[in-house]
Amino acid sequence: MKAIAFSNNDMAVIAWTLGGKLKGCLGFAITRIDVLAGTETPLPAMATFKGQAAGPGRTTFVDPIQKFFWKDVTAIRGRTYRYRVVPMGGTPGNLKPLPYGPLLSNQIQLTPDYGALSVYFNRGILATQSTANVLEATPGGGKLVDKLQTHIYKIGDPLRNDLAGEMIAALTTLPKEAAQTGAALQCAFYELDDPEVIACLKPLQRSLNLILSNMPGEDANHQKTNDVYAPERADMKAAGVKVIDRFMASNHIGHNKFQVLLQSGKPTVALFGSTNVTAHGLCAQTNNTIIARSPAVANVYSDYWARLKKDTLAPGPKITGPQAKPLRSADAKGLATVDLEDGSGTIDIWFSPNTPKARSSKPPADEACPPDLQELFDLIGKAQQSIVFLVFEPGYPSIIDAIAAAQKARPTLFVRGAVTAANAAGEFYAAIHDGEVPVKTPRKGDPPLPEDFRVIHTTGVTKGDAFAQWKQELNRAGNAVVHDKIVVIDPFTDHCVVAMGSHNDGYKASYNNDENLNIIKGHRSAAEAYAAHCLDVYDHYAWRYWLETRKSKAWHFLASDDAWQDAYFAADNTVKSAELAFWLSATPKSEALPTPHAEGSTRNRPALQLLTGGLSPAVGPHSLKPARHGKFAAKRRRGEGR
Repeated sequence: MKAIAFSNNDMAVIAWTLGGKLKGCLGFAITRIDVLAGTETPLPAMATFKGQAAGPGRTTFVDPIQKFFWKDVTAIRGRTYRYRVVPMGGTPGNLKPLPYGPLLSNQIQLTPDYGALSVYFNRGILATQSTANVLEATPGGGKLVDKLQTHIYKIGDPLRNDLAGEMIAALTTLPKEAAQTGAALQCAFYELDDPEVIACLKPLQRSLNLILSNMPGEDANHQKTNDVYAPERADMKAAGVKVIDRFMASNHIGHNKFQVLLQSGKPTVALFGSTNVTAHGLCAQTNNTIIARSPAVANVYSDYWARLKKDTLAPGPKITGPQAKPLRSADAKGLATVDLEDGSGTIDIWFSPNTPKARSSKPPADEACPPDLQELFDLIGKAQQSIVFLVFEPGYPSIIDAIAAAQKARPTLFVRGAVTAANAAGEFYAAIHDGEVPVKTPRKGDPPLPEDFRVIHTTGVTKGDAFAQWKQELNRAGNAVVHDKIVVIDPFTDHCVVAMGSHNDGYKASYNNDENLNIIKGHRSAAEAYAAHCLDVYDHYAWRYWLETRKSKAWHFLASDDAWQDAYFAADNTVKSAELAFWLSATPKSEALPTPHAEGSTRNRPALQLLTGGLSPAVGPHSLKPARHGKFAAKRRRGEGR
């Protein structure tokens, strides 16, 4: 019998078991206990029994949860919680607690801060009923996507703030600290148009050194251009910012999105992840960002920034970012393995392009695997428990092929992933079922590609799918739905791995693009946070996947007897639900820690807690207090110094 909880900065996951199927149990009521406030609140209900009317104010004591794990997306960021799980019996409309239980979970806090690393996730899922309701109520008529634009580009708009979550705070943290302390800031961006972030960057003027790549596309007048963000580029230059124009050849992109803070000329903090500095990156895609308060990490990123600058030619008729041999050679040989100063884990940091030459337009069958992906593929192949992931459009070959191979080699491996590109999901299906890969993207009018439920592409409730009170959803506002580039391996073990950054996890990114790929090892708190995010996004789109594939059979009312549990337990009461087994495989070690304060977290990190007297983090997300760092090391493979 146990109940366990996990969290990141945005949501919590609770999983529980009372040892098997419970006779007469019609579901569970869950209450959220605010540890600091001393209050206890029932979680809201999401479904009803047949014949009951859904409406506001209903709780899980009336409409119980007929699952053994649940997401709390109504929890408030920064709060510290425990969860009480109450088995409910009786009859629909007359439920009562059963005479066993309840279960009480461990203590968690919705915080981005895990010592040296602060990990942020946004809420950029457009395909929700809440967003559909807001857009429907927006005056003016027109397309849903046009209505969305009026919200996400308006600073302070409630929908913008809800979708972006704390990602706005993340992307503006280092510019604000630079302004407050007189520090310098190095940035390398692929896209730039978010008004709130730009408002924090422009006042830095000459203290900001910005490498801004070009992006082909359409301008505001829907005309083709090689530089979509030309107006923002000119605006930054007019404000006095040192802008380095890095224009790339066709089929190459300067895809980085990182910042480095330099105090008295020395790199001290780095920010990196998948989030482009645009309103769409903040609000209309799922994304993640890490702020590393680590001089070792910051030094590695600052060195790469300098290499990019050196590789960038003066503006002229030719490309200015040639990705010449010195950059490629340094990226290939320059893997940095950083021991985080608080002892919480290590990071292997890769940059690209890291191959001798750009990719051929018709790659050979024996195309060499890039060194960064070779490390990641090897780690995927060694997975023992689970692989969960989110990816945009990785191409071929990519992590999809490596994960499919790992699944075939170890059928008991728990694999779940969500992708934007339908052909990526189709490729996993083909690889698992010995089909032909790579899989071609379907043309208009072609039948949809087959998909395995373990790896699905993203889709919302369409006009044809809408039923009862459910409305048509806006699935995307641009190319990306999932824009994360995340692989999480064995998150509940000491050998856990998180791979994240700007890298799209396929060959093309390593061969042709300016990218960063960060392979975080042994940092269990970060791995748990990333796993919660991946399963949150997967779970959201999994129901819509079943709605698309099963149509009317995907929706049903709550069961009026205890047979709903048969999906979770076998006849001998062993867990047969792979996802429940995944969550129950972990035991958070947080019970004995002190009650956290507003900046505290309860995750078990012995080295960090030794530094902080049992509380973490040593440095808050926006704090300018000095950190108590120990010695750090940045060592390069093959014994080279940095």
